[in-house]
Amino acid sequence: MLVGRVAFIFVLISCIDLSNADCPKVKTNMESWDWSPLSGVQVQFTNTTTRDGNSKWTVHLCNGVYSNLHDYGTFTGGAGSIKFHQPSDTFYMMYENGDRGQGCETNARQADVYIHCQGCPSYLEQSNSACNLQSAPCVCAAYDTGCVGEVHMVVNCPVGIPNYRKGFDVYDASTGIEEDISKVVIKDGEVMPGWTDEDIPSVAHDRAVIPGDVSSAVFYLMMADEDLQGLPASQEVDAPDVFTDQPHILAVTMSGSAARGGLVDTRDMLMLQLDFHCYQTGLADVHVEISFANQYYPCDFAFTYECGMGESGSDKSNAFTVFVMVSFLLIVAFCVMGCAYNYSVQQRRGEDIIPGIEYIHMARDLAEALMSRSGGVGGFSSTSRRGGDSTEGYQTL
Repeated sequence: MLVGRVAFIFVLISCIDLSNADCPKVKTNMESWDWSPLSGVQVQFTNTTTRDGNSKWTVHLCNGVYSNLHDYGTFTGGAGSIKFHQPSDTFYMMYENGDRGQGCETNARQADVYIHCQGCPSYLEQSNSACNLQSAPCVCAAYDTGCVGEVHMVVNCPVGIPNYRKGFDVYDASTGIEEDISKVVIKDGEVMPGWTDEDIPSVAHDRAVIPGDVSSAVFYLMMADEDLQGLPASQEVDAPDVFTDQPHILAVTMSGSAARGGLVDTRDMLMLQLDFHCYQTGLADVHVEISFANQYYPCDFAFTYECGMGESGSDKSNAFTVFVMVSFLLIVAFCVMGCAYNYSVQQRRGEDIIPGIEYIHMARDLAEALMSRSGGVGGFSSTSRRGGDSTEGYQTL
């Protein structure tokens, strides 16, 4: 557990060139980062704590860490010396082989340097309030924990370079999207123009937009039959993550062979079907993320759906429901007003107060006559309205 115990009196930042302080590239399955532009960056600061006293720290990125009290070692640059931690966008650098004085005779001092790309972490109980992305590189907190020095820094980290899955493609088989929008949604693991994420939904001419009269969209996940640069011709994909930024407007459900993930190769592809259910009129952004069990950078594409701006099945259903409800209310109002009029003005009683009761009787008599006639033709007995039995229709055996 990390506990900050630092009260800072000032921070001094400077950058110098150190010829022997080359920062390496960091690579994971999904991304890689080139730290070489930050080689030789030096950060100095002073802090006062009850335990550390008035200590002055100096951090040379990818070189060394020391204070006015101790030498915490150097950065070797070997395997495991710098690591990337998710999901907080934090890099860890290990400095080793520092001094062996004052209780560290057996194990030399070392430094654990945490480089935070999004600002000082909230879990530090005390941190330098002046340290942020605008003042970076700077130190959030630093303290001595026996033979280990712990340093938390903020740095404008290098931009990660995605490791896309070459050969993995996604094809749009939906209808209604403008012809100038590419049907190839993902090519070699990378999203194509028109299908990128946006902050707000739009219907711009260069944006993939599915109109409201299209109730479902279909996408095919496949592996291209081409040069894969030594990569396998098949790829396991996780279940897609599908969501919308406007859940009060639109809900999206998915089905098809790709809904739970599976294996795609050059011969077999997976189908993903998205069904749209609108709650109200408006634009909604739909996001689809396809990942590869952290083997490659995930594929993330998006499009806009137009709710209530076409005659989709959901829109028709909503209109029909409204029509039925309005009709029912009108009929009830007519009956109530008619009954009241017949009772108070016409002095009618019983079933005679019902508006149009005579027409109801006529319709009933006509229906019974038709049923009696059909019974005679079909060979079935019937009973008259007055209770008498009729033998018409019986056949002589």
